[in-house]
Amino acid sequence: MKEATQLINSMPAEMEVERESLRGKSVKLTEGMVLAKARSSDLENVKKLNCWGIGLTDVSIFGQMPKIEVIGVSVNNITHLEHFSHCPNLTELYIRKNCIADLGQVWYLRKLPKLKVLWLADNPCAAGEKYRYTVLKMLPNLQKLDNITVTNDEVNRAMEDGEELPVPSPSYTSTNGHIPNCEDKENRDSSIEFMTLEETNTIREQLGLKPLPVEKLQNQMSPAKLRGPHSSVTNQRNSNVLSAVLTLLKELDEASLEVVSNACKDKLASL
Repeated sequence: MKEATQLINSMPAEMEVERESLRGKSVKLTEGMVLAKARSSDLENVKKLNCWGIGLTDVSIFGQMPKIEVIGVSVNNITHLEHFSHCPNLTELYIRKNCIADLGQVWYLRKLPKLKVLWLADNPCAAGEKYRYTVLKMLPNLQKLDNITVTNDEVNRAMEDGEELPVPSPSYTSTNGHIPNCEDKENRDSSIEFMTLEETNTIREQLGLKPLPVEKLQNQMSPAKLRGPHSSVTNQRNSNVLSAVLTLLKELDEASLEVVSNACKDKLASL
C-alpha cells in the first residue's frame, strides 16, 4: 500500500471505532496512531508526521519523539504548544486552524533552534494587530511564517514593534471527554473540507510525491467535472482539495481505493 494513503484515513481497522467518536470529544494522539501514519516501528525514529483534521486535543506524544523534523497538525483542537518544545530537531510546524488562544504559547517554540517554518494562522491568537511582529520578535530565525517569507526588514521592525509576552502558565489537557472551548468552532469545523494548494503540495512532499502544478489543478476542475447537485461551489480552496484527491486516486492500489470508497460512503451518509 502506497504512502499516499496517509492523506485519506490510513488508520488500521482497530482504530476506526475511535475515529468515529472524534467529533466533540477529547482525542489523544497515541503511539499506535503515530506508528501507523508514519509507517514506522519506533517513535524515536519518526521524522515526519501528518495528522491533519482528526480532532486532536492531546499531542503529548511528541515529548517522546526527539528526531521529529516536520509536524502537520492543522485543523484540530490543540490549545497549547508546550509539547512541541521537546522536539529539538523540529524544522517545520503546521498548526493552523486549531484552538490556540494565547499568543504567549509561542514562547515554547523559542527552545527549537532549527525551526524555520511555522504556520499558525487561523488560530484565535493570530487575530491581534501586532500578531506577526510579536511572533517574529520571539522567533527571529523563522524563514517563513503563515506561508509568507520572512524578510530581514520585518525581523528588524519586529524587534521594535513586537509585543513582549510573559512565559505562559503550564497547560493541561482536559480529561472530561470534551474538547476545549474554541472561538468560531462552527466555522473551523466546516473548513476541514478545504485545503490550499500549498498545504496539498506540502503533504505530497512529506510523502515523497511530486508537487501538483497549478495548471494541472485547473485542467482537472472543468465545468463538466463540477456539474451536479453541488455545482454552485466556487471556493478555490475546495477546488484544490478535490483536484488533489482526484490526482492521488491514480496512485492508489485496490486496498487503498477500498479505504477511500468506505470513507466517501461514510461522509455522504453524514450529510
